[in-house]
Amino acid sequence: MGFPNLKLDENAQKRHFLVPVLILETSSQKGALMSATYRDRQDSKIYGSRLIIFRRKDAQDNGSFSYRAKIEGHKGYIRRSIKETDPDKAMVLAEQEYENLRVRHKGGFSLTEIFVDKFFDAWIETQKTRLTDSRYKWKTSVYERYVSGFMGKRNLTDLNKSFVDGYWSYRLNFWNSKEGKERIQLNEKRMGSKTKSSHNVAQKPSFATLRAEASLINEILRAAVDEGHLSRTIKITAQDAVSKADRMVQHRDTFTLEEWRVLTTNLYNYYLCRGRWKDTRINSLHRFQRHMLRTYVLLASSTGLRTGEIKNLRWSDFRIEIDDEGKSVLLVSVRGETSKVRRGRTAVAHSENIIGVLDEYKEASQHTETNDLVFYSIKSNGETLPVDLSTNFKSFLKRCDYKGREEGLRLSVDGKARTLYSLRHFFAIQRLQQNVDIYQLATTMGTGVTQIRNHYGRHISGDAFIKELTKYQSKSGQHAKNAAVRKLVDMVESGVLNEEIALDAFRQVAERRE
Repeated sequence: MGFPNLKLDENAQKRHFLVPVLILETSSQKGALMSATYRDRQDSKIYGSRLIIFRRKDAQDNGSFSYRAKIEGHKGYIRRSIKETDPDKAMVLAEQEYENLRVRHKGGFSLTEIFVDKFFDAWIETQKTRLTDSRYKWKTSVYERYVSGFMGKRNLTDLNKSFVDGYWSYRLNFWNSKEGKERIQLNEKRMGSKTKSSHNVAQKPSFATLRAEASLINEILRAAVDEGHLSRTIKITAQDAVSKADRMVQHRDTFTLEEWRVLTTNLYNYYLCRGRWKDTRINSLHRFQRHMLRTYVLLASSTGLRTGEIKNLRWSDFRIEIDDEGKSVLLVSVRGETSKVRRGRTAVAHSENIIGVLDEYKEASQHTETNDLVFYSIKSNGETLPVDLSTNFKSFLKRCDYKGREEGLRLSVDGKARTLYSLRHFFAIQRLQQNVDIYQLATTMGTGVTQIRNHYGRHISGDAFIKELTKYQSKSGQHAKNAAVRKLVDMVESGVLNEEIALDAFRQVAERRE
């Protein structure tokens, strides 16, 4: 009930004591108190004092109305802004909201106001245990960079399809907006930032990038439904942001064999500090960092591992086995917790020389215990952490002279930027061009056949399918097998491979195996 009025006894005042005396409010006093709190108050003609609209007492003369609602069975009041200055329209909107609140309450949904930013912070923490560090950081950074600015300060329960679809207009114009330009300027002033320029800013994001962002937003909205903040699912699709002609899966950029020869030659001289890479001022730490970059690049191109998987490799993840021909083969165990898809697997190194490269690097490393990181950085307190070599690699590529290109090997002939991820694509393309079975390749790379087909389909040799489908010499069903081979060859030549047909053909062959 509270103590709205206090009277001070004169004698007590002289003794510096306050004696509170409770004064019961009359109806007129209560009305006066209410009017002091709520300006321009109007009660609903339908719901009475259970729903009122008012202007805040600190609002401007023509300030927007808010409403206060009391829902039966819900503790306390619900107060929200209507953002309408006309009292009649404000009351209509408030009564509509009141009905929505009653329906939500009956359906067991939350009536509590919660901002999207706050909801995301709580939600992403619940996801942390099932995500790799790199995926957790990606989701967090994408949300903070783009999504938060669009809807972070909105009440989660106020979101609707029309508003959420507006994300694409906001996103496509982000880097040309005031906020985006300020972000670029801020990045240039950041101490210790990976880059001081805006070269990495894609002012026209790819369809794949937008599709990934849509997936994140849809995850958040599904969680909001599950927790009762939204009454129905809202979904967005990147197809609404990109024309059909621009939705083609963009081929990842890699290196030609000639570019690769130039790259590895420069990398060898770079690590030995000789030729154009000679530097008399280089210290032992920088020399080792060069050694680390060379080993990283050669291992990545030999195994096709993702950058996050390589960064978290430990010496215990390597083992050497002897194949049927008596050759030593390096096997790399990818732990589930470090994999993007959260599944462990074993990758086979393609290069025979990689074992010697790793042995030489291990001799130069100061951290070679079983559980030590293979590639690491050292903090001032001696702690080792996974190292990020992306900037070093880009700088190295830029300094590699190639056919007079201003950016060296950093950009392809089409102007596409190379990154550490290009090494994974180089591995995949080389294996496909050598007729490696795409199903085995998908397994060793920890991805799906569809991904292999979409990203590298133009590099797949029809010989790989023909060899696989005809290696069984059963006489029965030979006609069906030949027809399946022709179908697959036609698909390969056209650049469109239907995975279901391919799998069905393999099943048919397997069933007729003698």
